[in-house]
Amino acid sequence: MGKTLSIQVYVFDCDGTIIDSGEDIADCVNASLKHFGYWQLDTKELISFTGDGAKKLILRALCRSTKNRFNLESEYNKQQFDSVFKYYLDLYHSNPIVKTHLYAGIRELLRVLKAKNKRVVLLTNKPIDIARKIFEKLEILSYFDLLIGPETKDLNGGEIKMKPETDGFYFAKEFLQKEFGETYTKENFVMIGDSDVDIMAGKNFGCMTVGCRAGIANSEKMLAQNPDLSFSVASEIEKFIDVLSKDGEEGNSASSLIKDYAMKFEVPIMQDEGSDFICEYIKEHGVKSILEIGTAIGYSVVRFAKLSPDIRVTSIEIDEERYKEAVKNVEKNALTDRITLIFGDALTAEITGKFDLIFIDAAKAQYIKFFEKYKKNLTEKGVIVSDNLSFHGMVEDLSLTNNYSTKKLVKKIRKYIEFLKGNEEFETEFFKKGDGISISKRK
Repeated sequence: MGKTLSIQVYVFDCDGTIIDSGEDIADCVNASLKHFGYWQLDTKELISFTGDGAKKLILRALCRSTKNRFNLESEYNKQQFDSVFKYYLDLYHSNPIVKTHLYAGIRELLRVLKAKNKRVVLLTNKPIDIARKIFEKLEILSYFDLLIGPETKDLNGGEIKMKPETDGFYFAKEFLQKEFGETYTKENFVMIGDSDVDIMAGKNFGCMTVGCRAGIANSEKMLAQNPDLSFSVASEIEKFIDVLSKDGEEGNSASSLIKDYAMKFEVPIMQDEGSDFICEYIKEHGVKSILEIGTAIGYSVVRFAKLSPDIRVTSIEIDEERYKEAVKNVEKNALTDRITLIFGDALTAEITGKFDLIFIDAAKAQYIKFFEKYKKNLTEKGVIVSDNLSFHGMVEDLSLTNNYSTKKLVKKIRKYIEFLKGNEEFETEFFKKGDGISISKRK
């Protein structure tokens, strides 16, 4: 990114970023078309029409339904458009949450942002009263400091133009400064959204931009706008809140630099809350030897080793590029004498020695095999720690994803949890820390 970051204001798009609302929108548009005698359209096509306001959505739907014969040149068509548009708004306002749900991890992201005293803003082209109603029903409204939509007026009662115009950002800046008595610059803002309109708006304002590839908008068009960062879903930014918040020398700490790399190259690392929880366990229980399954780029091994000069860590990673980056990070931190990195497949490698703590944080579908293979490497009172047992909330609520592969993976994590609960050799405690952690010890 090449510049000092101190992000304090998180500006979110709504549809495709906070909520997966595409099917409800499409259903209401189709019901409106049918009511007025127009042909209904494919759900995916209707969803592709979203992103820059309800009026454009309805106009596109009418044009497509009539094979591009509909326009606003005649008085009749103008009246027809107004009627369809009003019917749609009324219908959608009455049925905003039939299939709509939060994206995975969003509630936790919003909770963490508020806990870290960040300002949270919704900037949407969606009718704001509908957005508010949805947020109330999903119980996330209290996390937002400000909601901005097409009907919102600025502090002088003037119109706020919709994205990709920058009016909403300037209004948010002025409002937050007045509300909290703090001064913000463009460098303190980040725009997070799934559409090209969102990224264009952030760039027009001059702030950092983050694209969400698994939203409801056209991801290719969004990526063509070259967002500063891109993730599958918005909640993945949670791991990097502290990195985005730091400036000056504090932002150049070893852990921050590793996180910065992970953020830019989308390398999975632990959430702060989960990592802190394990570090506290290591300190409280005098853990001296650790085996990690799944090094990634070495964020956890460096954290663990730095807790005490007596700690030794062994870690194995199957991805060569990540392994090489981990080697660099261990060398930069002068920890090569206490951290042993192995490049290889944990399912076939033979690792000798006994460990006080074995940390499983690799391929989720293989957790049972990892557990069974490495339990022999535990010291008498050693424990096996497993991460990602909530998997952004999807383990508890599978409706948070429509992706077939993700659903299969979540079901395997559920199977692993049942394996732990029914294990006759080990007893396991489950903790709602980070993305869900378990600690298993012999009975």
